[in-house]
Amino acid sequence: MPVYDEKTDDEKARWYSSGARFYVEGRSRYPAALIAAAAAVAGWRPDSRILEIGSGPGTATQDFAALGGRFTCVEPNADFVALAREILAPFPDVSFQTSTLEQADLPVPFDIVLAASSFHWIDQQRGVRRIGEVLAPAGFAVLLWNKEPQPVAGQAEAVEEAFRRSGYKQPIARQSRDDVAAVFRGLAGPLQTEAFEERLFCHVELGEDYGIERFVALHRSLSPFLALAPERQERVAEALTGNLHALLGPVILTTRISAAHIFQKAER
Repeated sequence: MPVYDEKTDDEKARWYSSGARFYVEGRSRYPAALIAAAAAVAGWRPDSRILEIGSGPGTATQDFAALGGRFTCVEPNADFVALAREILAPFPDVSFQTSTLEQADLPVPFDIVLAASSFHWIDQQRGVRRIGEVLAPAGFAVLLWNKEPQPVAGQAEAVEEAFRRSGYKQPIARQSRDDVAAVFRGLAGPLQTEAFEERLFCHVELGEDYGIERFVALHRSLSPFLALAPERQERVAEALTGNLHALLGPVILTTRISAAHIFQKAER
């Protein structure tokens, strides 16, 4: 994904700052079935040592922390870390480092490395090598993915028209479930080496009703929107909110694909 590969570590650390609160408002949690499947395959225990890379505002952390475990969350964006500290305050065994994976000072080893929609942000050579170094023998790498929600077929054209009227191209391409699954599987390519063994790949599709304001917040958290000049972000968001209300009413019906991909460190 060139938008990530071309950025320096400092640029990655600042990228989501202007969209941090919209990330919390607009992004979906991960399905409970995927959380349960990942925990079962990775042998999650109350005393498991977990490293989460790119933990953001704690979107996945809060569901996994409810299962127990001692978490070290590595997140380079200070605004995300501040939000996560508030959201995860009920969980005393969660600590934070405002750092990239590659630069973090980590208390190794870890039983599980978790990356929820963040694996594509790490350096695909240095970062993957670091994962192998910090994992305990036979430890697990757990990747989770959420595809951005897509309006159902009966509303898709109206959503496209709302974006067109707002002067901003709809950034979420419509894809089939199989196509999305293939993209998610492909993103794990750097782990598909002799150093790791694949243990699970599964995906689910579910529906979700999005209020207009939340749907706009979702888009304000996406990289194409964050790349706009700040003044244009405000204009587009206001226009998009009005056009979606006019064309669709208060709610957009959507579906999305979520996936879990789990690897185990190979025995040497």
